[in-house]
Amino acid sequence: MSVFAPATPFADFIYRHFRSVHALKLGLALLVAVTINAIWAPPHFIWSMVTIVVIMMSLPQVGGAIEKSLQRAVGTCLGSAYGVMLVATVDSYWLIMSLLILAVSLICFISAGRYSYAYLVSGFTIIIVVGDANHDTSEALWRTANILSGCVIAILVSLFIFPIKAKQDWRSQLTHAIDNMAEVLAQHLKAPANHDLDFRAKLEAAMKAVLTQKKLFFSLEWESKTLKKHKVLLSQFANKQVRLITLLELLPLTRWQEEDKDAYLQINGVAAELAFYLQQLAEFITGKASQLPTLPEHLEQELQHRLQLALTSTTEASGTDIVNGGAPQGFALTGYSWLIYQLAIAVEALYEDIAIIDLAYSKQPLTKIKPSQGD
Repeated sequence: MSVFAPATPFADFIYRHFRSVHALKLGLALLVAVTINAIWAPPHFIWSMVTIVVIMMSLPQVGGAIEKSLQRAVGTCLGSAYGVMLVATVDSYWLIMSLLILAVSLICFISAGRYSYAYLVSGFTIIIVVGDANHDTSEALWRTANILSGCVIAILVSLFIFPIKAKQDWRSQLTHAIDNMAEVLAQHLKAPANHDLDFRAKLEAAMKAVLTQKKLFFSLEWESKTLKKHKVLLSQFANKQVRLITLLELLPLTRWQEEDKDAYLQINGVAAELAFYLQQLAEFITGKASQLPTLPEHLEQELQHRLQLALTSTTEASGTDIVNGGAPQGFALTGYSWLIYQLAIAVEALYEDIAIIDLAYSKQPLTKIKPSQGD
């Protein structure tokens, strides 16, 4: 099923109340740990509960919990192996502590990138396992086992108890960003000449939604094999949204004169179509439309032709103004026309990326996507 398919009522309920659901899941995971402790009472079981809280507290999505659990498990195994080796083979307190400090410092030096959490876990697992260096290897092994059991509990609860999917949040943030951009464009077109409308709040909201999308990429990779295959495309898609937001930021800076009104209205007729296309795209992403709306064939060439026709009269008038010592009014309108043309290219780029993702889920060949100008 496509990532853009309408969400089920159950999935929609979970997303709308994800904070409450996430708190409930964390409490349930801790209850499982407490129950295990009450039945078997393994030594140092408190570390299992600590692990559950560390993994689940800040990552409600399934993909994020899985990735963090796996990184913690790998870091725990590596750190505990080193710690157990120290406890089992070294008797000197100062030698153990020296090797511990050396290892943690080395981990700090190499810790970076996507797997930095695994390095972090390795470092403090060594400290947890070694402790005060006054215990045997069995205690170190129990601490390791408890941390790993916490990872398992966190993964199982995240996967099978009211799973909170990152793709639902990604869709919502994507819709929010496009809705804000479409609204900014539509409000600009309705505004009078030389208006002082402030679109910063909506554009900042759109940018915040794009940044949230980027934070969800790792979780999306763990939840969907299709999106994992297109992780580069997701990153490029976010950058294209940023480009469109940047172009929209230029709109309030544009100015025109009364004598340019007719040509300006023709150009805005083109821009109004772009706002409509953005709104249609948002409806498809959110699941209100079953099929991705199609753009007109050769959209860029058609817009370019229409904009050139709109500017013909203003270019002649501009030349007359210059001869008579006036300001070149057509120049500003030409720049405005160029901005609308760039907006059209940016909107078309969003459609193409969404089409690629949608076709990937339907297992259709990507050749069905509308060809570019060079094809």
